[in-house]
Amino acid sequence: MDAQKLHQALLSPQAYPDEAGPISCVETHVSRLYFTPSHVYKVKKPVDFGFLNFTTLDRRRFYCQEEVRLNQRLCPDTYLGVVEIRQQGRRIRIDADGDIVDYAVLMNRLPQDRMLDHLIETTAPGLEQEMGRLGERIAGFHAAAPIHRGGAGRSHLEVMQFNWQENFEQTAPFSGQSFASGVQELVADYVRDFFNTQASLLEHREQRGFVREGHGDLHAEHICLTDPIRVYDCIEFNQRFRVGDVVNDLAFLIMDLDYRGRRDLALSLLAAYRASFGADPDLQTLLPFYQIYRAWVRGKVDSFLARDKSAEKSLCELAQQKARRYFNLALGYLCPPVLIMTCGLMGVGKTTLAKALASATGALLLRSDQLRKQLAGLSETAKSNDPFGTGLYSPQQTERTYAELLRQAEICMRQGQAVIVDASFSRRSDRVRFVRAAEAMNYPWFILHLQCPQKLALQRLDRRSEEQEDASDGRSAIYADQAAAFEPIAVSPQLIRVDTDENVDYNASLVLRDILKTIGGDR
Repeated sequence: MDAQKLHQALLSPQAYPDEAGPISCVETHVSRLYFTPSHVYKVKKPVDFGFLNFTTLDRRRFYCQEEVRLNQRLCPDTYLGVVEIRQQGRRIRIDADGDIVDYAVLMNRLPQDRMLDHLIETTAPGLEQEMGRLGERIAGFHAAAPIHRGGAGRSHLEVMQFNWQENFEQTAPFSGQSFASGVQELVADYVRDFFNTQASLLEHREQRGFVREGHGDLHAEHICLTDPIRVYDCIEFNQRFRVGDVVNDLAFLIMDLDYRGRRDLALSLLAAYRASFGADPDLQTLLPFYQIYRAWVRGKVDSFLARDKSAEKSLCELAQQKARRYFNLALGYLCPPVLIMTCGLMGVGKTTLAKALASATGALLLRSDQLRKQLAGLSETAKSNDPFGTGLYSPQQTERTYAELLRQAEICMRQGQAVIVDASFSRRSDRVRFVRAAEAMNYPWFILHLQCPQKLALQRLDRRSEEQEDASDGRSAIYADQAAAFEPIAVSPQLIRVDTDENVDYNASLVLRDILKTIGGDR
């Protein structure tokens, strides 16, 4: 049966036994999930991505059965079984009379307000303590998981080498769209070097029993913080994605928490896992490698969805945005601690790019607009309409602001923390001071010179003035004054010019690529 016709039929409550109320649907690159008031029906799309193949009815039935079997390990009361979707005339119903046209996994619906992704999005209190429970749950699952050695005639090292090669083959078409040109080559160089230097470690860990049948898709959307914690939707379609080093399994969730801007939760989870699972001296060596792997895979998966012609346009656009951010996170894991200074006129998008880079790298973001207000004892959104170069923006206040920015940046550099200073840096003397401080500590530094057409910058300034929600006091009335006072920037290998008329996440990819090309990416 045509997948789109089946999808439309399953949006009707009449297709379900003993169900009432509206039906909602969530779509991924490989499945559609239909939510009734009390249950979830998961239907696999008839797709073939190489690493999975759901193109025949028999395959979809088999993998539905596998999904139930495997997920009952961590959700025994959630996965209820496999149901038949039948057609009788023009009518589509589940578990009724007629010809079988497809199959669905039947699940009890879990409480949305306890889903980890929802709790993170709503900034729910107490999540750090919940990471203790979650770390123990995952550690217990890993400790009891079956050990694998040389499954299917291949070692874990060989499987990981194959997985990475497959990734690169499948993501190559996304170069220039999901990530900047040249990015894949940088990551491939890192992966090759890692395998060359750490092959014996991976082999040794497999011999010691660290390669086990895990979950394979461990991220926040698949975790419900009920009692007990339920972790669902594991990889059923390909054993080589489910079987791997326990650090590989854990790295997915650590990466996902980083992606969601909760590196604090990632640290708490990691501490709880280590305390429960036991000492693992190799964890710190392996974790960055597997985090990069997981981020790259997620970028690939969302890139697939972005190109799915049968999916809604808005879903494809969101998937493209997510793909770029996952690939940027992979680059961020590669990037050593650096000092980054934004530089440019008001309205060019310095803060927007700085936030994207901070998200990818975990860098501390120091913003001059916020600090200037703090030093003056003002609220962040308090507005100053003083003429250019006076009042809050007098030379004395500007000097005070940059001195404090430098003091805080130096603290970060001493601690080995990446730091991004979001400011105009219109004065050459300010740039020189920061550069000298970084060089005195032998700390890599970069200046991002952001530019865009004047018309676009003025439009952004007018929109921001109307919204009255940002700490910046930049406005179109003083744009020309700042442009006239802006001092030229010296050309150097550490100067990266950015056209902010382009997509911000793509620009972040360009910046990270250029940083890694200049200083190398292996920490």
